[in-house]
Amino acid sequence: MSFLAKLLPSEEKFHVLMRAMSANALEGAVLLKQFMNQNPGTGRDETGQKIAAMKAESKTLMAKVTREVSLSFITPFDREDIQEISGQLYKITKTIDKIRERLELHNLGSDRGDFARQVDLIQQEAAVMNDIIEALTKKGGEKSIIDKVATLHTLEAHGDEVLGNLLANLFNGGRDVRDLILRKDIYDMLEKVLDRYRDAAGVALQIVLKNS
Repeated sequence: MSFLAKLLPSEEKFHVLMRAMSANALEGAVLLKQFMNQNPGTGRDETGQKIAAMKAESKTLMAKVTREVSLSFITPFDREDIQEISGQLYKITKTIDKIRERLELHNLGSDRGDFARQVDLIQQEAAVMNDIIEALTKKGGEKSIIDKVATLHTLEAHGDEVLGNLLANLFNGGRDVRDLILRKDIYDMLEKVLDRYRDAAGVALQIVLKNS
């Protein structure tokens, strides 16, 4: 058993891990925006390294969650819900790192700010999700979660509209085929991050309803 597991009460250790994973996802969103605004040779490589390290840390935290879920007799919520919400948060950081890898591999930058709208929404969703996890892991915080989940769903729906506009502009002719394919791939991965936050919020709402 880890030092953390020995030191903390059974419920608290899961709360600590979930808050850490949410904070990591929020950091990933902030770093992604910073990365998008940088050009190669202007600190972008350093920001990229931070994103990769953030994903690695999330992977370690996810492994701890899985281990503690398997070993603990008492959990604050249903085991499958803890595993699911933690898994969604990890997948968010993993997808952000994949976006970073793709952009670096193809030396791709934002074209007239085309990535910025989705990235801004991701950062907003990350902040709301962080509030949801904070509320979920504190006594009495459940009451605010329903409204925050609704806010997150509104952001995700706006993301669908943004993606539609981006694709319409992308296929409006006059663009190199390689650039078109690469940009569509990035748009789709950014949309996947938005969807992951929606899915994580859905699990949080399910936890609240089960325990109300």
